[in-house]
Amino acid sequence: MPTFTRLAALILFGVAMYYASTQYYLLYDEPPRSGRGHVFVALTAAFIGWSFVGKRITGSMVRNFTVVIQGYIAGLLLTLFLYGVYNAFTEGYARRYRDLEEALEGVFRVSTEHLIRMSDSGFLLLLLGLGVGMTVLLTIFHRYAEFRRLAR
Repeated sequence: MPTFTRLAALILFGVAMYYASTQYYLLYDEPPRSGRGHVFVALTAAFIGWSFVGKRITGSMVRNFTVVIQGYIAGLLLTLFLYGVYNAFTEGYARRYRDLEEALEGVFRVSTEHLIRMSDSGFLLLLLGLGVGMTVLLTIFHRYAEFRRLAR
């Protein structure tokens, strides 16, 4: 059932992760020119916001922060998995992988490279700040929606 909180989570996660992905690209020595990655990350995060985070938001600020962090982790894992599968197919079609085992090693290697790059302290502080901001906003949205629902 669609709710105001789930819609807010979809929008907040999508916008926040679009911004975070633009900042992530600045961690490269030579940033990629394509903006497809930003949109892909934003769509994946919006999906996680709607399907996972929005359903679990309550009136408790501390619980909501843990839900947002779980959403980050779920979004990161889903994004890395989907990107790794995409990379395995594109590299496989280009005949750079000889078999499935080599393609799976490539998926793991690409994911590890991204995780190492993300371990920059400035980027992690940005994610923490976005997480706290989303927690506060989602708690406010949830409390407002509950107030309106109970006022009927």
